[in-house]
Amino acid sequence: MVLEMKKVIVICIIFLLGFQMEAIEVSKKKIEFFVEHSAQNVTGICNEIQMENPNIQSVGGQYRLKSPFEIKIPLLKITSGDSDRDSHIQEILGYPESQSIQVKVESIHISKTNDPSYSIKGKLVIHGKSKDFVTDVSVQVLESGFLQVDGTLVVRFSEFDLENPSLLFLKAKDEIQVKYRFELRMK
Repeated sequence: MVLEMKKVIVICIIFLLGFQMEAIEVSKKKIEFFVEHSAQNVTGICNEIQMENPNIQSVGGQYRLKSPFEIKIPLLKITSGDSDRDSHIQEILGYPESQSIQVKVESIHISKTNDPSYSIKGKLVIHGKSKDFVTDVSVQVLESGFLQVDGTLVVRFSEFDLENPSLLFLKAKDEIQVKYRFELRMK
């Protein structure tokens, strides 16, 4: 009887503190890659991302990640509008040995500011080489329980021992600007 009463008290305290587990479903996902080159800037897009549904909890209107999750970006699904250029980029990124770019999101922390900004930490794996990353994201609450997550990450070819793409014997800048947007539906 005493044990049951303690369980009820703990549950009540949790709900009073605003703790809620949220079932999340990823409804939209898009990643853009931008590479600067003196002859021609290139934007690649991937809309066919493989992503686990994140396990998120809401505490006092702020969101926290309960467990890590993975994102896979299939190399064959990154398109820039030029199939020859896409083949060259796939080769640089390690295709066919590596089939995808892998992202493991390990934690999400709210920023110390008043805006709805968060910091994501994780690991990025390109062609078998893993690097830690940190990226800031903004989270916007949309209608009907949707959350929109937007962010940018800069990745350098040299960090992953990759050659910079070239055009007309000129190498591209050693960085890729990655922009991403996900819409999550709270169930």
